[in-house]
Amino acid sequence: MSTSTRHRPRTPAKNRPRGSVPLWAIAVTALVAAAAIAVAALLPGMRHSRPPAAAPAPPVTAVVATVDGQDIPVRELALYLAQERAATFTHFQQKFGADDGSQFWTTEHDGQTPAAYLRERALADVTRVTVELNLAHRQGLLADSGYDAFLRNWQTENTRRRKAVTAHQVIYGPLQYTESNYFTYVLSNLAAALRDRLTDTRAITTPDSALRSYFTAHRGDFPHQSFATAHEQVRQAYVLDRYRALIERLAGSAHIHVHHSMFDAVPVN
Repeated sequence: MSTSTRHRPRTPAKNRPRGSVPLWAIAVTALVAAAAIAVAALLPGMRHSRPPAAAPAPPVTAVVATVDGQDIPVRELALYLAQERAATFTHFQQKFGADDGSQFWTTEHDGQTPAAYLRERALADVTRVTVELNLAHRQGLLADSGYDAFLRNWQTENTRRRKAVTAHQVIYGPLQYTESNYFTYVLSNLAAALRDRLTDTRAITTPDSALRSYFTAHRGDFPHQSFATAHEQVRQAYVLDRYRALIERLAGSAHIHVHHSMFDAVPVN
């Protein structure tokens, strides 16, 4: 037995009641409305949202690392960040073609940002200087190798200079030292005194055979001179070379502990 099904004839579009809307249009309209409601619900949160704030810069007295037990404050590290800044720019511009834009410090190149590279160079510098100051302290040339002691001495020296100027006394050098300039001045004088102390105590020896070998290896540094006439220059250059090698060895074996929560938050730009 066959069953027939009657289909209701479709009403031609021209014969539909005026004002009627196709079902597909109703469905699309509903989807659009739902999407609009969802966006409207999200907009208040989007309007008030802010990008995550950068970590606040640590105070200048905060300790960023210790080198052989000696605290390194932000203020001291900042000196070396300033000194290494130009070299860092040059490195990333020449090696990677990095542009000096707003994203320079935070853009990675081979997995490292210029900011991280700069901090590493500054840490290496402050490590070398710290072992040098500690050595001067052990040799009796420095009462206190800490940065706080340096700051006190800097302030005392500038006070002395102001009083001398007021009293119309002669002073040599600047009327007032900046923190950076005074640190360079003190370190330069201290290093010279330390080299003399190490040669006097024969921690660095200058046998004639070693000096002759140095003269031969660095002949270009002493043009038109014999060993005899250049003897004192050779000795000084040899001592400086041995001194630098000693400081590098001490820095290489130094015990360094970095407080990354502070170290990584030190601003570099």
